[in-house]
Amino acid sequence: MDLDESEIKKIRVLFNDPIHKDEIQGNHETITQELEHQPRSMGAVLVIIAMLQYPPPPEKQKISPCALTETWVDPSKMEYKKAQEAIKENLKRQFSDLFPQTSKKPVRSYEKDRGTIRVEMDCSPSKVYGHCDSVRKQINNNRMIFYYNGHGTLSCTHETAANNQGIWVLNSQVKHYTVLPLGSLMEKVQTPAIYIWDCDNAGHIVNTFNNVARAKKQAWNDSRDRYYVEPMFEEKSLHLAACGADETLPQNPELPADLYTCCLTTALATALRFWFHQQKVTGIHILDCIDYLDNIPGSLTTKSTMLGELEWILVAVHDTLAWQMDLGQTMFIKLFRNCRPVASCFRGHILADRIMRSYNVRPLSVPELPSMAQHPLWKSWDLALDSVMSELSFRKIRVTRPAPHRQISTFFFDQLTEFKVYLSQHQRNDKIDCRQLPVLFHMLMGSQYREECLSLIGKFLDRGPYAVQKFLDIGFLPYLRQMLKIPTGDYKYIMVLIWAKILATDRRMTTIDPILTDAAYRKFFINILNDSDMILQTRAMACFCLSILVRFSQKNSLLLGENLVNELNDCLEDMPLRSTKLQNCAVLCLAYLWDGNEKAMWTAVRANTIEGYVVKLIDHPNPETRTAAVYALGTFLNTRRSDSQHGETIEHKIAKDLLLASRDGCVHVRREAVVALSRYIQQYEPKFITVAASVAEDLATRMQKTSICEDDESCSSPSLFASRKISSSTKSLIAPPSRIIGNKFVDAWRTIKGLERDPDTEVRRLVSEVIKFIEKKMPRHTRRKTSETSYTDSSPDSNIQPIYQAYAHANPKRDVFGEGRVVEKDDDERPPIVSDQQTTQIIRTKFADWTDASFSQPLLVMRDEESDPNSEAFALNVLRDTKYSEKKGKARATLEKRAHEKLDAQVYGIKHNIRPHKVDFHPFEPLIYILDDSFCSLVEYDCKPRVQHRFACCEMRGTAKDSIMLNEHKRPFLCVINSDAEVYIWRNFESPEHCSLASTFKAYTEASRRGRVLLNYAEFSSNLLISGQIKRIVSWNLVRETRYSDIQTHSELPVTAFTTFDRPLGPEQESLLLAGFQDGVCRLYDLRTPSHNQVVQKFGDLPRSNKTSPVVSVHVRPNNDNKIIYTASYSGEMCFWDLRKTKSDVEEADYLNMPRYQTLGPDPPNTREVVSSMLRTVAFHNYAPVMACGSHDQGIKIWNTWGDKLNDIKFHEGFMGQKVGPSVSLQFHPFEYKLVSAGQDNCVTVYGKATDPVNKI
Repeated sequence: MDLDESEIKKIRVLFNDPIHKDEIQGNHETITQELEHQPRSMGAVLVIIAMLQYPPPPEKQKISPCALTETWVDPSKMEYKKAQEAIKENLKRQFSDLFPQTSKKPVRSYEKDRGTIRVEMDCSPSKVYGHCDSVRKQINNNRMIFYYNGHGTLSCTHETAANNQGIWVLNSQVKHYTVLPLGSLMEKVQTPAIYIWDCDNAGHIVNTFNNVARAKKQAWNDSRDRYYVEPMFEEKSLHLAACGADETLPQNPELPADLYTCCLTTALATALRFWFHQQKVTGIHILDCIDYLDNIPGSLTTKSTMLGELEWILVAVHDTLAWQMDLGQTMFIKLFRNCRPVASCFRGHILADRIMRSYNVRPLSVPELPSMAQHPLWKSWDLALDSVMSELSFRKIRVTRPAPHRQISTFFFDQLTEFKVYLSQHQRNDKIDCRQLPVLFHMLMGSQYREECLSLIGKFLDRGPYAVQKFLDIGFLPYLRQMLKIPTGDYKYIMVLIWAKILATDRRMTTIDPILTDAAYRKFFINILNDSDMILQTRAMACFCLSILVRFSQKNSLLLGENLVNELNDCLEDMPLRSTKLQNCAVLCLAYLWDGNEKAMWTAVRANTIEGYVVKLIDHPNPETRTAAVYALGTFLNTRRSDSQHGETIEHKIAKDLLLASRDGCVHVRREAVVALSRYIQQYEPKFITVAASVAEDLATRMQKTSICEDDESCSSPSLFASRKISSSTKSLIAPPSRIIGNKFVDAWRTIKGLERDPDTEVRRLVSEVIKFIEKKMPRHTRRKTSETSYTDSSPDSNIQPIYQAYAHANPKRDVFGEGRVVEKDDDERPPIVSDQQTTQIIRTKFADWTDASFSQPLLVMRDEESDPNSEAFALNVLRDTKYSEKKGKARATLEKRAHEKLDAQVYGIKHNIRPHKVDFHPFEPLIYILDDSFCSLVEYDCKPRVQHRFACCEMRGTAKDSIMLNEHKRPFLCVINSDAEVYIWRNFESPEHCSLASTFKAYTEASRRGRVLLNYAEFSSNLLISGQIKRIVSWNLVRETRYSDIQTHSELPVTAFTTFDRPLGPEQESLLLAGFQDGVCRLYDLRTPSHNQVVQKFGDLPRSNKTSPVVSVHVRPNNDNKIIYTASYSGEMCFWDLRKTKSDVEEADYLNMPRYQTLGPDPPNTREVVSSMLRTVAFHNYAPVMACGSHDQGIKIWNTWGDKLNDIKFHEGFMGQKVGPSVSLQFHPFEYKLVSAGQDNCVTVYGKATDPVNKI
């Protein structure tokens, strides 16, 4: 059909929705493994051996001057007792600041609010043991911090300490050093614990500790008497050491003596002083006095102040560096997220690694962290410090006072910009390593960048499960939960998107249960669902989040109290068709809510959810919505555990609706219908076992009677069964009695058995599982009869329809078929109450998992790659459209002038193995497809002929009868129908790698293997029209995948040829159907009118010389504002019909002139001989005014449309002569002047002009 560009844009692309293109399966990257529970740090034992009152041991060589300050206290400037108290107080405060405050009590109540902390200075082993026992008793199984400062002791590598495998402390008189064995210490500290060693040769202590721990574990393994728990000191202990085993601490007098401890507990103050001292090295003096560092305005906990901003930046730098160490999610969360004291200490260790390495000291940790001292991010930190200190120097602030703060450093803005650029430079499918993610985590804690930060996080998560996994590894989740309680203002949409992405991937109970438990979290999603001002996509994502919470949590009953059922009903009521995603999510949320939850089931019944909303969606135009509705109805079945007549009635009504859904055109709807019916069968299992057993016995009895009749030669009636197959003519003899047709259980079982012949492989597999489930529970003798009399569809030539469909009710004497116990009037017998052990589903599909996984796909951008200008699919579409426009323009310019050119050169020929049924050109590629009984072959014809691709177009079921190209103006699909009226639609059929089945369904049930089956497609209405040996034309809408209508032909004879003409006509759409019949009559139908009045014109039923001749072909060709109708009959007669003529004019002209070729119009009629024998096939060109006629006489005649014969293609004798067999199929190329022909001799030939290149086999 010649279409304009504007008309082509109105054509719908078929099977382009995700449900058609995606593989229906769940998200393989779903996170389900719970993280190991990490203990919290709740107490600390701090031990300092400073010996301030004595000079350092002779072994320790101290430079002069050397570092003296401990916890920022200079002991040389005060008495040693006051210095001890100051050091102890400062150390306790520093460590208490690491613990989170659990109440609003005064800050100094350390032991009650911020953990249990014990500080001892210059103590004996007994005091250390006592403090360890006391703290461990109070914190139970939580983590303990053991801190050891040995600046005033001997070296731990001393022979005495090394031999005793311990550390130095003092004796009870505090006069002499003594060894505290590490074995005894770890027994007192127990596990879990973190050890901080701030002394010379600290790495030696760590090595000794691990050796002792391994020895204890080996002793336990060697011991036969294992009455105590296996020691796990090495596995459950963390270590932070100030230096290596052979290193000493730096003694720079400008640094504190406990530099490592300061890095761990007061990181910002230490970093500021390190920056100040580095000025001397670089020669750049921004601040001339170190006192400025102590007077920076603000507080550490207020991010809007100068000091708070610096602390904010430093923590972000630490976390970013830790993230880039590639520790893995478990280790990163263990060290930097789960426990605040541990996280602070390990962040400080990263700072200490940078500072102390500049003094040739390498701190170490267990687990070992890679060094990040030279990472370029430190330059960003230095730049931020330079900016802040320059501002501080400009202000000349010497005392702390409140002052308005403006953002001085551009650190966060720079990181945000870098992350934005990084995202834009990578495609969606690229797995990028975003080092700015931890920075974004900390930016969320401040209000300055929160909105833009959330937007970038949403774009990052929109990249798929990989991005979500990275996001969760950072540890965003707890803070995001808290943000659900914050008034989110204008960025509710992005918050819902982020949570939809998380819940689509993260299915852990630690993620889902806290949201359900807290009413504020639940209300956030429910309020968005109720907000009619919110865009539909946002409401759909909120509904999806609720559905995940319901499906994967055991606490979903909490949502019933939120009136969730009524809210979901509102989503299903009066929603426009464009809200398909919201409707799908609402239906699935209802399904998850009442699946296995009888309380929710009855709540939905009282709210009229089933009959008022869900059942109505079975007729929804969107296949995905219908699938979701059928899934929801299936979950409703087999949920009831109580004995209720009302519940039984509802279940039977649902089952009746499911029987209709089992005949849907969408394979996914039929699959879910089978699963839903299987749950109905489970609910009434004894009933169906009785039905199946009775049907099997009846079948065996009838098979025995018919075999006796076959052996008896005196039987006057022909055999009802031939070769153990039931023909279609036999069905009337064994039809079920009408009085038992309404039996609900028999109808359901009959439907299940009928679906054994479904064209979809997965549907047949699911049905076989259901039948096996029932047959295994049947009596053994009945089961044997079933196996003997069951038939499968393994033979593609089998004429049998499902046997149980024919006479499932054939024995009225049995109670199950009569008006007794199984009939709907029975009120005495109740269905069995299914126990919880029997609720395991027989079969299931992945539709629900696929729907959930769809939210892990891109939502902010076009998911359809063909609509994304940056995608490869979009570029291919543009290339295809350009090629189509060029070919169409060239065809219009050249082919319309070829009304007198011959078409007699054989440019290609191939001998096919099997007689073809139909051949046609591919519109864009140099390919022809050849359709035979079971296969479709794609053959190249512009080069050396070869079969490019061959596939079973009907999946070895029945015989292929006809085929047609769909959507040839955009993306061609190949539609094939077989003798059983099963339709198969193939996408990418020209590609061996990507050829796949887009859809398959049964067009009508009364299929006959004899006779023709015809196909035609209406482009604009997307209706596939099918007819054959039936008295109607069946119309299926391929966009909705539903049976659109049945067009009554008003004739007792079958249709032999038909075509459609539909295109936009002003504000309306013209839709005409022209059909030719076996008696030579043609009828014109207007499909816009009611079915009883669709015949608008009838013509061709005129007197003939001999007898009526079947119509072989009909064609409608536009001619300006008029339409010329071409009809060709089997006798060789072809007529033009002008729709402007009245019926009387047509009759008179046709009666007076009975030509083989006749025209009606302004010119006088003329007569031409089209063929000299019986006409078999006719083809018309879309652009050129030519047609081809093939006949029995081994020839093809080419005519133009006004009656001039252009040339004959005939059979020639001789070795070099052209061989032409009787034609079975002719087809013109849509854009080129070429003709392909298939003959009864299995030869496929392409004809063109004499100048075309020749390629033959």
